[in-house]
Amino acid sequence: MTPLRQRMIEDMQVRNFTPATQRNYVHYVADYALYFGRSPELLDAEAIHQYLLYLVNDRKLSAESANLSISALKFLYLTTLECPGPMSISRV
Repeated sequence: MTPLRQRMIEDMQVRNFTPATQRNYVHYVADYALYFGRSPELLDAEAIHQYLLYLVNDRKLSAESANLSISALKFLYLTTLECPGPMSISRV
């Protein structure tokens, strides 16, 4: 497990997220990192935008699933990385 993933899980535990929410958030952040082949720490707002377009246009995810991905990424960037810059993306 990467230190970033461990830190994100700990941040969710501190905030009393349910195990299901933790699994979902880790899944969506891991999928985001795999899509680009690099750590989310190295990605910016444009990467998030491109990833969301991929989810909606190519993978045909529902708005609900896309919004869950946005929530996971917001949590990662705003809480775990304490980096508000990349999260200018709103709900689908």
